[in-house]
Parts: sequence; C-alpha cells; structure tokens
Amino acid sequence: MSRIGYPIFVCCLLSFVLISQGGCEESVELSDFDPAKVDPLMGNYVGTYEIWGWEPAHAEAQVIPEGGNDYRVRIAVEPAEGDVWGIQGEFHGKKKGEKISFSGESGGVEWEGTIADGVLNASFPSDYGGTFELKHEAKNSPKAGMAPPEGAIVLLPYKDGTPPDLSAWENQSWQALADGTMLVGDGPQVSKQEFGDHRLHLEFATPYLPDKRGQGRGNSGLYIQGRYEAQVLDSYGLIQRGGDIGSFYKMAVPRLNAALPPLYWQTYDITFRAPRMNEDGSAKEHARLTVELNGAVIHDDRVLEGPTAGGISGEEAAKGPIMLQDHGNQVRYRNIWVVETED
Repeated sequence: MSRIGYPIFVCCLLSFVLISQGGCEESVELSDFDPAKVDPLMGNYVGTYEIWGWEPAHAEAQVIPEGGNDYRVRIAVEPAEGDVWGIQGEFHGKKKGEKISFSGESGGVEWEGTIADGVLNASFPSDYGGTFELKHEAKNSPKAGMAPPEGAIVLLPYKDGTPPDLSAWENQSWQALADGTMLVGDGPQVSKQEFGDHRLHLEFATPYLPDKRGQGRGNSGLYIQGRYEAQVLDSYGLIQRGGDIGSFYKMAVPRLNAALPPLYWQTYDITFRAPRMNEDGSAKEHARLTVELNGAVIHDDRVLEGPTAGGISGEEAAKGPIMLQDHGNQVRYRNIWVVETED
C-alpha cells in the first residue's frame, strides 16, 4: 500500500502494527503468525503407546502440513533397551473439517488413526492390538526468550507488545512489529557493529507456507561476520539435507534435524571463534564454531574453511557484522544479542 497522498496520522491509524523508523508502511496482521489460529493441527504430539504385556512406552509424532488438506504424519516409539529403531511409521493424511484421518502400511503392518481436538489416536486394526494416544504439545525452543546477560551487546531488544528499536541495524525497510519482533524487509539486514570472537543468541520464526517446497519454504539466513551463512528455513519433519536449517552450504550439515514447526519460535546459540589473520591479510587459521539449534548441538567445534556464498565478502577477516538475509519470505526475528569473547 502506497503512502503517497495519505497523511501520516491516517496511515498510522489504519495500521494493525506499529512500524518503527521508516514511518507507516503496509500493515501486517499478527494473527497470521499465530500457529493456534493458522493451523492448530500442525506440530508435535507427545504421549504413550500401549499394548498388552508392556509398560506404556513414550511415543511422539510430527504432523506436517503439505498444502491444501494434505498432511504427513510421523510416529515413533522410544526404543526399548537393546532396540536400535523402535516402532516408526510415516503416513499421508487428509483433513476434512477439523479432523485429519490417516491410514496405511508401515513396518509390515496396517495402521489407522485420527487427529482432532488436540489428540492423535492411532492403532493397528488387528487381533494383536496396540494403541497410541498423543496430545498436541505447542512448544517453542527451550531457549526462546532467554534474557541477555550483563555486558551483552543487544542488537534487537525484545519485549512482548513493544516494537523493537532497530537503531543497531542498517536497513530500515525491515519492520518493527507490535509483538516485539522484526520482519524481513527489502534487501539484507546488517548490524552496524562488527564482531570477532563472540557468542550470539538469535530467535526466528519461519512463515507458514505449506504449498512451497525446498528453498521456497520460509527461507532466510543468518550470516555470522556477514560471511558464514547458517540456513534459516522451514525444515520441520524432513530428512536432513545439505540445504536445510542449520546447514552451512557445501561445508557443514547438521548432525540432526532439531527444527520446530513454522510460526513457532526457534533459537540459534552460536559460539564463534574468528579466523586468525596473517599480517598480509591472509588467514592463518580458519573460523571455528559450535552451534545449538533449539537447545540441541548440531555443530561441535566445526571448522569453516571459508565464507559461504551470498555474504558481504568471499574473503576471511578478523571482524564482520551480523547479517540477516532477505529471500522474499516473511521470516521474523527477535531477541538478538552478542557477548564478545576472548580466546
């Protein structure tokens, strides 16, 4: 929506959210980012698997939207002692009204189940029995909302219900929303301050794009020192690949997929050791980092043998800014802070 010809105060009255620095821009409805309203069936389910002769076993499921009324349902039972795999199944389901029904064969047996009113029920329709009852668990990262420690450099302050101050950033086309978050704008976002060795905490939420696939599904990126991209993408419920969340392109693939569903708050906690440089500007030692995604270590003291594509420079350096990528998707960020460290 153009501002031309509209008084500023009228534009502000019509906005659903407050946009900082750049004045009033096209409004954003915050309800579009609420997973309980957008898709209450999506996400994690936790409960038990019960069968005669066993103690109830811990079981979990992921319900992944795939566009239209299609869903993918993954169910797993915690392996018993000595069992490598446990019980696992993956199915395609259809939503009708407010209920998903699914069925199919997995592990050599037939399954059937339903998801409604926050409960996933599944069973093996045979004489041998076996039933699952799992309840929806709406969880953000266990580190979401973590307060910056004393002495931290706060790049994006977070207070629920207060638009954040964007003065630490170069690109004022990115929007400060009324829920305390920053929405991707036009072009990359770059911090004004540069960093060498540091610890970084950053929170993000990918948009709900169930019809999209691959790199079109909630794409952005966190560039450490503006050079090393940790992928931001909706990779919930996927088999981990080289371009999914937590990857450093053609350099480092996460050892596990710790992604949460779209719209839920996820966290990166990164300990970064900058390259050590020679006097002539060449790198004496490459950068190293440890990365936690949603509290799970996905890279442990990993060497990065050079910058990834798309950054501010293809050359290694002792310092650089934090950069966030615009890839045309409505990814949101909040609660970004840095603690500078010494090796």
